[in-house]
Amino acid sequence: MVDLDDYIDDGDAAGDVAADFVALKDCLRALADAVASTNLAVINAAQGDPSAATQRVQASVAALKRFHDAYKVLDQADEAEPDEEG
Repeated sequence: MVDLDDYIDDGDAAGDVAADFVALKDCLRALADAVASTNLAVINAAQGDPSAATQRVQASVAALKRFHDAYKVLDQADEAEPDEEG
């Protein structure tokens, strides 16, 4: 098992690290939901069930919106860090 603490800067505050882990977990869960919903939409469409396929596509779009919202937290953390090059 990988210890994610090795990939976190020592300068991060404990609250920031916890928020980053929660956001990362939410991102991964949303992406998994989006992929699963998309796959189910394809299966439902192949089986000739357009209403079920439509529901799955809507679930996939909702999961991608959740991913986008969770990613904003990670993106804001990157913007808040001072630029080391400049």
